[in-house]
Amino acid sequence: MKLKSLFLWLLVIIGAVSCKYDDGELWDKVNSLDDRLTNIENQLTQMNTNITSMGAIVNALEGNVYVTSVTETEDGYTIAFSDGTTASITNGAAGKDAPVIGFDKDTDGKYYWTQTIDGVQSWLTDADGNKVPVTGNDAVTPQLKVGTTGYWMISYDNGLTFTEVLDEGGNPVKALGEDGDSWFGDVSYDPTSGILTLVINGETIELTAGEPTGIPTDVQAGTPPTILAGEETFTMPTSISALSIDPNNSRVGRFNLAGIRTNTGEWLELYGTGDEKQNVWVEINGKQKGIKVINGEEVATRSRSNSPVSKAKADIIFLVDNSGSMSEEANKVAEEIIRWSDKLSQTMDVKFGCVGIDHRYINGALNITDAVTLSEYLNCSSGVRRTQHYGESMTHVPADMADLKQKAQGYTNAGGECGGIMLHYADENFTFREGANRFYVYFTDEPNQPGGNAPWSVLTVNKDSGDYNWDSSKGVIYTVYSGLNLYGDPHGWQNWYVKEDPTLFSTYTGGQIIETTGAFEISLDELPVTGAITQSFIIQFNITPDLTVGGVYDVTILIYSSDGSIKSQYTYEDIQLIAA
Repeated sequence: MKLKSLFLWLLVIIGAVSCKYDDGELWDKVNSLDDRLTNIENQLTQMNTNITSMGAIVNALEGNVYVTSVTETEDGYTIAFSDGTTASITNGAAGKDAPVIGFDKDTDGKYYWTQTIDGVQSWLTDADGNKVPVTGNDAVTPQLKVGTTGYWMISYDNGLTFTEVLDEGGNPVKALGEDGDSWFGDVSYDPTSGILTLVINGETIELTAGEPTGIPTDVQAGTPPTILAGEETFTMPTSISALSIDPNNSRVGRFNLAGIRTNTGEWLELYGTGDEKQNVWVEINGKQKGIKVINGEEVATRSRSNSPVSKAKADIIFLVDNSGSMSEEANKVAEEIIRWSDKLSQTMDVKFGCVGIDHRYINGALNITDAVTLSEYLNCSSGVRRTQHYGESMTHVPADMADLKQKAQGYTNAGGECGGIMLHYADENFTFREGANRFYVYFTDEPNQPGGNAPWSVLTVNKDSGDYNWDSSKGVIYTVYSGLNLYGDPHGWQNWYVKEDPTLFSTYTGGQIIETTGAFEISLDELPVTGAITQSFIIQFNITPDLTVGGVYDVTILIYSSDGSIKSQYTYEDIQLIAA
């Protein structure tokens, strides 16, 4: 009886105390928990949407699909892809303690999912420890959720099963529901250029909306082979044209590459990105470019149909020793230049120029023009001095090129027959076409005689010389030397600035040499410059936002045959990107 009364008394006391208790703090905690759970739910929706969107973006980066449109929404953009899928890009925040899901390219060139926890990035791995691919047949799109115990969980089977997300120490990661940074930052779209710029987990990615260009993407370019010092098997010609915008597609860039001839005399056929025979790689300002190659024979075939995209431009300049010692060769040289120029112009986009020298000074010049005008110029010979073919005293300079005669007065201080003074006169005064490869053909029977003047020396085209005054866009020099009967083998000469080996102009620029007799019993068809032009290439690449018209870039070309027997690389510096 006493026990029952005591129990009733306790109930009264508890009731009295309860009447005075303030439960606001308890309800605040309940509401706070409810807010955190709601926040986590919202974050989960956003995070899983972002993961799906990242998968679609990687698919576009790899060239499997392309962006067809970008539509702005209230909190971001909706991207439509060519396969009918869409991706929503928003600026919503992720959980502060949530694993940051991203992607990265591994050494095999494929993209895999990553996670970043407390600033530490690692690969996402499945139950067997394998990296999880973003695209391909084994691709998985991860899903996140928060388990009943309040820890982050992840699924690799479209939500059928989940496992706890573990940090680097193997510990589960608590979901606190606090706002963190957005996975997508600085999302912007330029409708004029069609470029969508995304910053995903701190890395900038750019996608271009529109029809595909047909050119492999930079992502597809992969990693080129490595050529170690001393491993090169041939010398790359040290000239390419300017980079230019393709006349048929403003989203495509291109440049002309002269035909590549190895030390065995073989003309290479090049294969670009994605081809099983790929043997050429192109890097622009340190970034590998996906490339498409149009080979020389295809260039010539398409040129007959006047297709502008397929014509490889070439400006060819003849440098002719116009002194009395060349009178034996003069007629034959002129006739052969006329025949060869006419033949070449039938299938290729070529123009021609000519410079003559008589001992110490320039005495003839014809600016860049067509084969017909060149023929008229070279057929002007009269009288005994057959060297007048090349404009002795510049008597036959066309009226619209009269300024060349005035300019020639500054090129009169050579020590004798001098290819160097002709070379630099043409380089400094001719109106070369933008985007055209330049080829010089130098005819002489004497040494190069600069008369002690460094600006006319063969050393001006030697990149390792202090007198170097050339660059990648100025051209390759081919030499036809007919002085063996007068001077013997020139290759042992060391008399710089006085009597120099004229064939070094070719050696230093990657050109070729033909040694002949004074009768000049050769055809220019046999000169390697013919192959360099007819076997030329057009290399196309996508114009990415880092490439702008007027910009200047370093272009590295690497050639590596599948068996490693043919390999060379060269960096062409300060190459300008020009308009179509």
